Amino acid sequence: MKKLNTTLIFLFLVGAVAFLAACGGSEPPPPEKPDPITITFVGTDDFAWDPVSASAQSGQEVTVILDNQGALEHNWILASSAVDPATASDADALFGANVGYAQGGETKELTFTAPGPGTYQFICTVAGHASGGMVGTFVVE
Repeated sequence: MKKLNTTLIFLFLVGAVAFLAACGGSEPPPPEKPDPITITFVGTDDFAWDPVSASAQSGQEVTVILDNQGALEHNWILASSAVDPATASDADALFGANVGYAQGGETKELTFTAPGPGTYQFICTVAGHASGGMVGTFVVE
């Protein structure tokens, strides 16, 4: 009889452990990916961006539209906040975020994935344009 009780207790414990293992311990679902966004940056011949700042969430798909409303050539890159805008070049573009050069009246488009959280800058790397004011702040949360 004692052996039967021990066997029943053992089987009960094994069943309880298996039941608890099946019910718990599941991982939480992964966080939802943020919806894609589109940001239009207007460049003008007075060396200004409109808007002068923008933001996105880390991992978010960002489409940048460079709308060159001037006669001069402009471009748009995303660069580290440590880069000196006055000497920035296309090689300073991070994460493939370089829309390319848009001639006067032309529109260019680029899609990239927002990097990790931090403060970045967007720069027109045409000689003299960043020094003239074509620099903005891009915050990733």
